[in-house]
Amino acid sequence: MAAPNTVFARFSQAWPFWHWLAVIGLALSLTACGFHLKGTEPNAIAGFKSIQLEQTQGVQAEILRALRLQLQASDVKVVEAIGQAEIVLRFAPTQTQISDTSISGQGDASSQLIKVTQPIRVENVATEALLLDSQVSAYRDRRIDNAAALASNRELRAIQQEMATDIAAQIIDRINGARAEPAK
Repeated sequence: MAAPNTVFARFSQAWPFWHWLAVIGLALSLTACGFHLKGTEPNAIAGFKSIQLEQTQGVQAEILRALRLQLQASDVKVVEAIGQAEIVLRFAPTQTQISDTSISGQGDASSQLIKVTQPIRVENVATEALLLDSQVSAYRDRRIDNAAALASNRELRAIQQEMATDIAAQIIDRINGARAEPAK
C-alpha cells in the first residue's frame, strides 16, 4: 500500500512543474503564431508619408500632441502647405461628455463615464477625393475618491492622456483603412 502513496506524492510534487511548463508552452505557441491582444500596440503605423492638419481650433491639445507623436514615430511629415501633403486631415471641435454613473451616500459622484469624440474629415490631395468623414471616440470609466481629491485629479489627467493616445491611434487606423478601400 505504500507504493500508491509514494507515486501520488511524487505526482503531486511534480504537478506545479508540469502546470507551469504547460502555461509557458501555451504562451510561446500563441506568440509564435502572431497572436496579439487588440489595443496593446503603443502606436498606430501610418501608411502615408505626409499630412496637413487643418482646423485644429477647438481640438483637445492632448489629442493633437498624441497624434503628432504617433505621426513622427511613423516618419510622417506634418506639413504646412497643402501642396506638400499627401492627405489633409480636417478637425471639428472635440466633444467631451462626462456622466455620473454612481452617487455616494453623501450625494457626491463616486464614478463617472467619460466619452471623448473627435470628428474628422480626410481628403486625398492629389485626387481631391473625400476619403473619410467620421468621428472617433474613446470611453473610460473612472472611480472618484472624494477623500483623495489630488490623487483623483492625477488619475483624471492620466485617463485623458490615455484617451488622447487611443483617439490618435484610431485616427491613423481609420485613415489607413480608408486609403486601402477600393474607390466606389
